[in-house]
Amino acid sequence: MDITIMGLGGAVSRISFGRLAGIAELVDPARTVLVTDRLIRRIHGSSFPPCPVVEVARGEAAKSLASLEALYGAFMENGLARDGLVLAVGGGAVSDLAGFAASTWLRGVGFGFAPTTLLAMVDASVGGKNGVDFRGTKNLVGTFSQPGFVRIDVELLSTLPDLEFASGMGEVVKHAVIAGGAYYELVESAAAGAKGADTLERLVAGSVEIKAGVVGRDERESGERRKLNLGHTVGHAIESATGLPHGHCVGSGLATACRLALRRGTLGAADCDRITRLIERCGLPTSIAAAAALAGKADGAGFRALLGASLPADKKRLGSDLLMALPSAIGSVAIEAVPLSDLQSFVMEAP
Repeated sequence: MDITIMGLGGAVSRISFGRLAGIAELVDPARTVLVTDRLIRRIHGSSFPPCPVVEVARGEAAKSLASLEALYGAFMENGLARDGLVLAVGGGAVSDLAGFAASTWLRGVGFGFAPTTLLAMVDASVGGKNGVDFRGTKNLVGTFSQPGFVRIDVELLSTLPDLEFASGMGEVVKHAVIAGGAYYELVESAAAGAKGADTLERLVAGSVEIKAGVVGRDERESGERRKLNLGHTVGHAIESATGLPHGHCVGSGLATACRLALRRGTLGAADCDRITRLIERCGLPTSIAAAAALAGKADGAGFRALLGASLPADKKRLGSDLLMALPSAIGSVAIEAVPLSDLQSFVMEAP
């Protein structure tokens, strides 16, 4: 199965499914620099093409200006030229960093991704958002630039710890709420225990198709693509305050968004309960309190105030409002202008 995203200016991003070992067919080792982390290199290094390998920090620690500077230095040392290629093999943090570095090195060189986690397969590697964190705020510095290719090897999911798999399901559930219908039912079946190889491939392919379709229609997030921020407004605040995996924070943020939509009268109680149950069955926290407990944080007024204080830095802020993705039903998500003060108040009292 191949999925294509047509970017602005005629840029084409091709997403294909196949073995990681086949990635050598897509690159010229003499012109390629591979970016990964130490653990991924140890587990999957035998499948890497014969090209220079640069190791970066594992996880969110990779997405810093210091890591970016070090990666630029490695590009210089390896003579990465305008006709070169950056290949990122790893999770979402590796692809976010490598994609941003490639899209800014020499004003832009080609790059491709081979995601190794569920989160990276269904989210970070698809859509052309690349970036690093700045002063504690996620993805504050970044670019829109599409990878030339993405190679997805679903068999790599068998090496994932349960925690990392659950984190990826946070983004899968988000896509299911946006799409609804048969895909939502597939995710429900997977969460109930149907996780055979065929189900996993359909799960990943369906999620990728949903995101790729949205990105193809709105690459620069001027309209429809804002729906992909579902669960992220409060989720990013939770992530900054707790350090929990991204998908766990999206799950908690999505459940909070559902409760806010219920409070505003735009989401019915039945759909709110069904979405929250799905999040829980995926092994994700379903409230701010549950996320705090999972992170070993005391859920007091100080913790809630910390969450509220981080909301004004959200990239979707428009004056005194936040453009927030809120579900109105399973399969229907709307972008609503929520007064920042209202959201901060809700965060203080929400479960």
